[in-house]
Amino acid sequence: MNIIDIKNLNFKYKEKEVFNNFNLQLENGSFTTIIGLNGSGKSTLIKILLGLLKYEGIIKIDDILLNKDNIKNIRKSIGIVFENPDNQFVAETVMDDIAFSLENLQMNSKNIKEKIMKMANYIGISRLLEREPHSLSGGEKQLVALASALIHEPKILILDEALTMVDIRVRKQVYSILNDINKNKEVTIINVTHDMDELLYGNDIVLIDKGNLILKGPKEKVLLEEKVFNKLNLDLPFMVSLSIKLKYYGLIDHLIFDMNEMVNTIWK
Repeated sequence: MNIIDIKNLNFKYKEKEVFNNFNLQLENGSFTTIIGLNGSGKSTLIKILLGLLKYEGIIKIDDILLNKDNIKNIRKSIGIVFENPDNQFVAETVMDDIAFSLENLQMNSKNIKEKIMKMANYIGISRLLEREPHSLSGGEKQLVALASALIHEPKILILDEALTMVDIRVRKQVYSILNDINKNKEVTIINVTHDMDELLYGNDIVLIDKGNLILKGPKEKVLLEEKVFNKLNLDLPFMVSLSIKLKYYGLIDHLIFDMNEMVNTIWK
C-alpha cells in the first residue's frame, strides 16, 4: 500500500515552473532518502506535502486527499524535523517543548511525563530536559526536535536536512534509532538531504533533478547508476565508489556499504 501517492503534480513559484506532471509513490513502512542538487525541488515537495503550498494535481497521504479541508487530520500523522530547529521551539524548556503536541491531544500530565522520559532516554537527551532550547548546541537542538516529532507516534516522519548539525558519531546513533522505528514500529521515513553519505542509511532512494524524477528504487540498485550521478555532478559515497571499482575487477560481487564488511569480504 502507498502511504504517499502523488499524481500529476504541477507547481510554480510565480512564473518559475518547479514540477510539471510529477508522479511519485512511497510505500507504507518505507525508509526513503530524497537526494538532489539545490533547486531540484526537494524542499518544495516537502512544503507541498505539509500543506504549506498550493498545488495542482492529486496527492493522497495515508489514503486521505491533501487539501485545505483535510490538512489538519493529515498533519496528525506526520512528524517533521527541519534544518533549523529554532523555528520549531515553542516553550521555555525542552521538557515543555516536547510536551506541547501531547497537551494539544489533551493527554493527562502523568502520561505526558512518562512518555517524555521514555522518549528522552530513547533519543539520549534526558540530561537536556530542564534546559532552555535556545541554550543548546546545534546538534542538541536537532535531537530535541526529533524527540518532539516522534513523541505523538506519527505514521510518517519527514527529515528535511535535519541532521546537518549533528556530529558523525551521534548521527550514526540517530540512524540506528530511525532504523529501529522504521522496522519495529513501521514508521514511514522520508529523509531529504544533500549529504550523499546519508544515502547509505535508508532502504530506498529517490533522485530528483529540476523537478523531474530521475531515479527511484532500492539503494542497492540506484547506487549502481554511477553515470547518472556523475552527469548531475553528484559524488557517490566513498564506500559505493570503492565497491563499484572492486566489483569491476571481480573482487566483490555486490555493493558493500560497511567498511568492516568490505575488509572481511576481501580477505576471505
